[in-house]
Amino acid sequence: MRKSCLSNHNCLLYFAVLSLFILATPRIHSQSTLESDVDNSRVIEMSHKGLGDDVIIARIKASATKFNLSDDDLAALKKAGVSDSVVAAMIQSTQLTSPKVAIDGNPVEVRTIGEQKVGGRLGHAVSFGIMSVKNKAYLQGQHASVIASRKPVVDIQLPASDNIDNYIIVEMDDKGDRREIEMGSIGGTVGEKVGIRADRIVRTSATPVGGRRFKLSPVKELKKGEYILYSVGSADFPHGVYGQGYDFTVQ
Repeated sequence: MRKSCLSNHNCLLYFAVLSLFILATPRIHSQSTLESDVDNSRVIEMSHKGLGDDVIIARIKASATKFNLSDDDLAALKKAGVSDSVVAAMIQSTQLTSPKVAIDGNPVEVRTIGEQKVGGRLGHAVSFGIMSVKNKAYLQGQHASVIASRKPVVDIQLPASDNIDNYIIVEMDDKGDRREIEMGSIGGTVGEKVGIRADRIVRTSATPVGGRRFKLSPVKELKKGEYILYSVGSADFPHGVYGQGYDFTVQ
C-alpha cells in the first residue's frame, strides 16, 4: 500500500512537470522567433514555407533587420525564389530616413533648437533703431552630453535626399545654463541680417568614405567651448523651430 502511494505520487509529479514543459515550450519558441533579427536566410525560409509577399514584407517592417545586399546576395535571393517585391522591401528597410551621426566614435542624437531669445530691444528703442535687435536661439543645459577632442572627427551617414554641404560646425555662446546661436539681427547701421554669424562657423573638410557616409573634421583645432553640427535649412521659424543639429562639448 505504501509502495502504491509512493508510485502514485511520482506519477502525479511526472505529469505535472510534463504539463508545465508542454505549456512553456510554444511560448519560449514564439518569443525567440519574434525577437530574432530578420536576415537573408530567414526571408528565404519564410518564402519556402509558402508565406505570401505581403506577410513577409510586414514581418520585415515590424522587425529588426540584418540584411546582406551585395549583387551576389541579391542573385542568391532570386535563385532561392524570393520575389522581387520582397527583395525591394529588404533594400528599402536599409535606407536611412534621417542622418546617423557619431563624433569621435560616440553616437549623437539630433537636437531641435526651438527656443528664442531677443537681445538689445531696449537699446534699439532708445537709440531710434541705431542699435540692432539680435535674434537668438538656444539649447538648454550648460554642456552637451558628448565630449569631443580638440580636432573631432564627425562620422555622418546621410539619407539619399541629403547633402554633406548642408552640415556646418557652429561655435555656440556659453551662457551658463544654456548655449546660444545668433540667428540674425534687425536695425543698426547695417539693417537686417539673417543667418548664423560667419565668425561662428568653423572651417571644415569633408571626405567621402563610401556610399552616403562622410568624415567631417575642422581644418584647425577647436578651442574649448560648446559646438553644434548644424543642419542648414532645418529651421522653421513660423513654427518656432530655429534649426536642428548635433551638439558636443570640447574640453
